[in-house]
Amino acid sequence: MIWQQLGPNLPTRGNRFTTLAGRFLFRVMGWRIEGEFPNRSQLIVAVAPHTSIRDFFLAMAIVSGLGLHASYFAKQSLFKFPLGPLMLALGGIPVDRSSSQGLVGQMVEHFEKTEKLVLGITPEGTRGKAGEWKRGFALIAQAANVPILPAILDVKSKVVRFEKMITEVSDVDQVITTMQELAKFG
Repeated sequence: MIWQQLGPNLPTRGNRFTTLAGRFLFRVMGWRIEGEFPNRSQLIVAVAPHTSIRDFFLAMAIVSGLGLHASYFAKQSLFKFPLGPLMLALGGIPVDRSSSQGLVGQMVEHFEKTEKLVLGITPEGTRGKAGEWKRGFALIAQAANVPILPAILDVKSKVVRFEKMITEVSDVDQVITTMQELAKFG
C-alpha cells in the first residue's frame, strides 16, 4: 500500500519513527486504506461503524502512519494521572460534561480557537449496534461550519474507506442519513 502525502493545510505531528511504527501496526492488523484524506485545515472525521475498542488502535495506526495530528474528545475525568498525559499526547480533548455550553458548544469553541483541527468522532456514540445515532457530530459540524469526512470501516474486507467529504452540513438530519447509508456498506 502506498501512503498518501498530506497536504500543507492539515495539522501534522510525529517523526520518521512514529510514522513507520504506525504503518507497521496498520500492516500487522491487515488493513488497507481507500480514498484520499482531504487537504483541509479543519474538519470532522466521522468513523463508522464503531464496533470495538480495536477501532481506536486502528485509528491511531492510521493517524501515526499519515503523520496527521488528529484529535478526539473524552470526558474530563479520563485526563487525570496516570492516563491523562497519554490521552493528551494522543490528541485527546477533555470535555466537561457539566458545562452549561454543552459538548457541541465546547467543540465549536475549540474549532474557533484552533487554526488547524481534525476531530475524529464515532457518530454511533457507542461500540456495537446503536439503535439511534447521536446527533452531536452533525450539530458540531453545522455550528462550526466545518465539513465531515466519512471514514467507513469495512470490517469484512479490512478496508478503511475515506468517502467523498460532506460539505453541506446545514441539514443535520440529512448528514446523519448520508452517514448511515454509507456505513451500511462498511
